[in-house]
Amino acid sequence: MSTVDVVASAFERAGWKIFRQQEVFGRGANPTRLGIIAGHERLEMLVYAWRITGEGAGRKGTNYRIQTTRSHHDDLLIEGERLTMGFGYDKERDVIAVFDGWTKRATGSSSSVHIKRSLLTAAQTDGFAEDGDPWDARAASTSESADRLIDWILEQRNTRTAFVEPLSIEIDRDSAVITADLWDSSPAAWLRPGDTALLDPSADKRSQVTQQWRILNAQVVITSPPGQRYPRRSVVFRCDRITES
Repeated sequence: MSTVDVVASAFERAGWKIFRQQEVFGRGANPTRLGIIAGHERLEMLVYAWRITGEGAGRKGTNYRIQTTRSHHDDLLIEGERLTMGFGYDKERDVIAVFDGWTKRATGSSSSVHIKRSLLTAAQTDGFAEDGDPWDARAASTSESADRLIDWILEQRNTRTAFVEPLSIEIDRDSAVITADLWDSSPAAWLRPGDTALLDPSADKRSQVTQQWRILNAQVVITSPPGQRYPRRSVVFRCDRITES
C-alpha cells in the first residue's frame, strides 16, 4: 500500500467517497490526482505523499521530515483548480501530516519539509494539531480523525491576504509588478493568483497608506548564477490595484 493509499483510506473512513485516484505519470504515486466527495462538498487535489522519517545527517534534535522525492523533475506540479497538497505518514503514531504544496512548490526536486515532533505527538494525543504561521503551516491528525484534517485542507481554498516585502516595485497607474524573494519574504511563497498582496507605505514612498493589490499571476524565477545546488528564487507578481468602493 502506497502512502497515497493510506491517506485515501483514512478519508474514506472519515465518510468521504473517493471518486478519482489517478497517478499522473503512471510510474509512481507522486503525484496522484485525488478527488473526494461528501454530500454537497467536493474536493479535488493533486496529492504527494511520503513516509515521515528522521531529520537525517547534519541536523540536531529529534524532529522529523518529509523527503519530497518524486517521479518527475522540477517543482511540485500545480493543476488548475486542484489544491496541491503534500502528506506524510508516521506509521508508529498512525498520524498523517499535511502541508500546502503551493507554498513548497519551488524548494527543489528532493528537498525536505520539516515536521516537529511536538506536532506529531499532539496529533496522536488530541486527534488533531496545527503548527506554524499561516504562510508556512502544517497540520496533522490520527487516521481516525482525518475529518479534521480535511477541514484544514478545505480552508486552504480561502482567499489569502498578506504583506509582501518587495525587492522591487513597478507601478503603472492601477497595475503593478512586484518582485519578492521567495523565502526571505515568507508570505510571498504562500500567495497565489486571486489572493491579495499588501504593501506597507514604507515600500512605496509615493503612498502614505497601505496598498492592496490583487494578484493576477505569480511566476517563480531563479536569480542566482547557474550551477548552484540550491539556487535563490524570487517570485514576480503581476497585479491590479484593489480600490475601495
